[in-house]
Amino acid sequence: MSSSIFQTKEWEDFKLNTGYEKSYRIDDLFVLQKKLPFGRTMLYSPMVDQNIEYRIKNKAFLEEVKKTAKENNSIFYRLELGFATTNDQLLTTDGFVKAFEEMQPENTIILDISKSEEEILAQMKPKGRYNIKIAEKNGIEIQKTTNIDAFYHLYETMAKRQKISYRSRKYFQNLIDILGKSGYCEVFEATLSKRHCEERSDEAIFCVDRPVLSEVEGLPRPDGLAMTKQNDAILASAIISFYDNTAIYLFGGSSNEHRNLMAPYKLHWEIIKEAKRRGLTKYDFFGIAPQNQPNHPWAGVTRFKQQFGGEEVELLGSWDLIFKPTEYQLFKVLEKMRRK
Repeated sequence: MSSSIFQTKEWEDFKLNTGYEKSYRIDDLFVLQKKLPFGRTMLYSPMVDQNIEYRIKNKAFLEEVKKTAKENNSIFYRLELGFATTNDQLLTTDGFVKAFEEMQPENTIILDISKSEEEILAQMKPKGRYNIKIAEKNGIEIQKTTNIDAFYHLYETMAKRQKISYRSRKYFQNLIDILGKSGYCEVFEATLSKRHCEERSDEAIFCVDRPVLSEVEGLPRPDGLAMTKQNDAILASAIISFYDNTAIYLFGGSSNEHRNLMAPYKLHWEIIKEAKRRGLTKYDFFGIAPQNQPNHPWAGVTRFKQQFGGEEVELLGSWDLIFKPTEYQLFKVLEKMRRK
């Protein structure tokens, strides 16, 4: 069994519902096929973990990949390595070249959650601990849900705020429908309850009368706040995977309103504690800006994630085995133009 959720049957089914047309199992490593223009295709294996590294060095495996590529008119095979290594020659001896783009984040932060809660808090940045206390003082509460309406509103809001690309709502509905059934993915929300607002008599937080405008939980009001049916404001949300020994912060979002209440800090602290209760030992923040790139689109979210401490890791990332060099170069140019 792979220790990577990205090599599970559930992730395979999810990808086949979100843009990939076929999949193959080659030496128990799954390979996705995506249609490209002019009758061409690409092959892709997501986030291979170090436990099955020996398979990708197996000549029989590579021959089977090449056979599959030939049968399906593939321009290249992209192999994504979800681990770090000091072995610079791991793939170059087999004809792979470093990909010109990444499918998944190449840099991340891994937090060791095998330690006690006190030890985890102690290794955080002071601002991280302080902001968790601010959120707790202001009555931020965390809940699970199967409804992605609020999540998607907050995800889209944050992406627009940070000027980064974002996916469709259908993508996330497929994610929860498929991986949620196996207990591999859950949606968490951080809320500011109307009850707590009414109980407060000081000026620490700003509370307003917030009538619900829709019976559908999560739909935003004109001021941008997403609401629960209980008339609580949803300030942050995250989709988390739980698999093997690792919880992964796959996607998230936060409101433009009440940002001073530090809801995302409380949200992730409670998710970390939930992962610990399940016996997991790692929390993967999944995606930060490379070091020394202060103007990177992910710079803002990186600063947030860094407040929780942990170890910054640079993964080996994506590598391409090219079958049609001329067409690969053309694809590379067109893809770069598309992403501008």
